[in-house]
Amino acid sequence: MAKKKNREKELKRKQRREDNKIIDFASFAEKADYPLALSEPELDEESVNRLFKEFEQTGNSEILEQLASILEFGDIEMDEADELFYQAMEEVDEEIQLRLLTNLLAEYPDHFEARFQSLILRSTEFSADYFKELQDFYQVALAKWKKADYESWYSLEARSPLTVITFVTEIYLQEGLVGLAGQVVDFVRSKIDEAFPPGFIHLMMSVYNALYQEEDIEDFYEEQLAQDWQDDGVLVHLIIAKLLNGDIEAARALFADLAAINGEVLHVFDSSYWVHLLDMANEASAYRPNSALSLQIALHPLQAFLLTKPFVIHQMLAIAEEYQDSLPDSPRKRLEFFNSPCMKGIQIDKGRYLCDAGIMSQEDLETHTEKEILAISGVGPATVKKLKENGVRFKKS
Repeated sequence: MAKKKNREKELKRKQRREDNKIIDFASFAEKADYPLALSEPELDEESVNRLFKEFEQTGNSEILEQLASILEFGDIEMDEADELFYQAMEEVDEEIQLRLLTNLLAEYPDHFEARFQSLILRSTEFSADYFKELQDFYQVALAKWKKADYESWYSLEARSPLTVITFVTEIYLQEGLVGLAGQVVDFVRSKIDEAFPPGFIHLMMSVYNALYQEEDIEDFYEEQLAQDWQDDGVLVHLIIAKLLNGDIEAARALFADLAAINGEVLHVFDSSYWVHLLDMANEASAYRPNSALSLQIALHPLQAFLLTKPFVIHQMLAIAEEYQDSLPDSPRKRLEFFNSPCMKGIQIDKGRYLCDAGIMSQEDLETHTEKEILAISGVGPATVKKLKENGVRFKKS
């Protein structure tokens, strides 16, 4: 049990290190001889902004790396503190990296990026002292964001403080300080209503669910629909919100909507252990919208909360099973067809050919002529003969 817990801590720390890397474009631009020159001539500013927006919506680290390679900042002269910081960040061993950052902060206590990376590396060892340090740094980030006129993620100057604010929200939620997490979310939404930091929207939905604020989730979802943008992660949080309030019928209807935009939804909720499998989001190497992974990433911040809600866990599984059974080609309907009297003595692969052609019952068979059945690939005269012996009365030509 202890090993599993330690592994989960390591996965969370790894994810934070990847998700909260600060690439301080604004700082680079101030020091560069020719800031924001494009290293690839065929890419214009609109293309770069489109990449920024895609990164905002998906949080795909590969897009961030692409942006870093596209943006060319010329010859950058770093001061000693920055040089020490990037030397520390190149270190693979976390203990050595933390020691280098600690030494740097002893000489340059106000180095923003160093303070943040130090907090990330120590985030799994939450204590009263760490909490005080986190709150102090949150105030620093707020001041930095205020200096950037509370601009959204599209502003280079706002990216660093917004990354910190997202991290603080995540820590508050993980440690059960849901009220504080709610305060951060409310403050962010009072300043911006779009272009949130990567991952913040699903984190925000998780906070709302942990606070049982279904209305806020529903309002946000309706705003997205009005903008012709239906995010599967927001929708799955709304389903959770409905279940938390006991509205199972509404949850069922929304699940059908979710299945319409995400064809892999049944893969996420196919066992009673689906909440435990949300940790798979930590190990993902690539992000794909409207996939099993996108749903796991969206719900991952809420995992600890969901583990205390067995009713929600079981109802999500039940709703998924009900939806699957309602499909014309559900596994249950296939099995019932294979075991029905009309299929007695017929090889199962022949049954699959019939099911693949949309035939799932004796009634379906009897809406076809013998010629139509024989036209199905893999079905021959012997199968048709056996079906007739089993009582099937084919439609007359």
